[in-house]
Amino acid sequence: MRVLVTGASGFLGRRVVEELLRRGHEPRALVRAATDTSGLWNGRVEVVRGDVRVPATLRDVARGADAVIHLAGAITGDPDQDFTTAVVGTEQLIAAVDGTPVRRIVVASSITVYDWSAAHGTVTEDTPTVMDPWPRGGYTVAKLWQERVARRGAEAAGVELTILRPGFIWGPGREQVAGVGLSVGLVYLVVTGRHRLPLTHVDNCADCFVTALEDPRAAGRVFNIVDGRGTGPWRYAGIYLRGTARSGVRLPVPYPVVRSAARLASTIARHVFAHGGRLPSVLDPPRAEARFKPVRWTAAGLERELGWRPRVGFAEAVRRTYDRPSASPQ
Repeated sequence: MRVLVTGASGFLGRRVVEELLRRGHEPRALVRAATDTSGLWNGRVEVVRGDVRVPATLRDVARGADAVIHLAGAITGDPDQDFTTAVVGTEQLIAAVDGTPVRRIVVASSITVYDWSAAHGTVTEDTPTVMDPWPRGGYTVAKLWQERVARRGAEAAGVELTILRPGFIWGPGREQVAGVGLSVGLVYLVVTGRHRLPLTHVDNCADCFVTALEDPRAAGRVFNIVDGRGTGPWRYAGIYLRGTARSGVRLPVPYPVVRSAARLASTIARHVFAHGGRLPSVLDPPRAEARFKPVRWTAAGLERELGWRPRVGFAEAVRRTYDRPSASPQ
């Protein structure tokens, strides 16, 4: 299968291209003009230069392709840039594949689209998505609207669509994950509670994207990507500190304390600043809830409908990420 991969030089994109090659597909890597690909894929991949936000650079980008894995996106903290890349970029990409042989598109969304106030127990694909994403920040807005325009555009173009919502993607070069807590000097404040981090190792995540592309049962479906039951933030923080050989100590902070502190900070900010100010995410109630609320996750939908299970177990994922004996999970 000839597969166009957007965002191909990114953290996940590189692994997706490698997985496509491993399974005998012919990937075409869409990267930006200034991207250095000299150390990638050893000349086995067709590389095309373009920007999903700029229609003129997408002419013929999907020519001869059978399918698309759309990973291009931004996590910049700049709401305008996040929105433009995710939403406008998706619209332009679907317009570029209209009239080509492409019949399948797999789009990378995120678990950030869920309504955390409505989430209880275990989050599944049936958990409602957030109705008012603006308090949660530009990334959530971008991903929610990206899903909407992808559905609308795919239907109009007569293309089968699969939406995948990965949890925290981690691996070599991206060891820190947002749901653990934050560091203050040598102290790592770990938000604890009865929850598991929705982790997916980058190799498992890439494997899942290609599996969803290959399996016709994934057409029209939405799936969360998490690796099994996940692991707790306290344990993960310990692995991170050992694996990176960083000096520091873990200090547990129960989630109810974080929630109360965020509500207090928000109340004070509304009285002090005309528009409530802009609080750090850990002290902003909607964003703190999205990062730390004690819920659990499941990949049961993928296992039940596609037969997918994470290929790399947690201990092996730790080894691949840190390659240090002292980082082995305890």
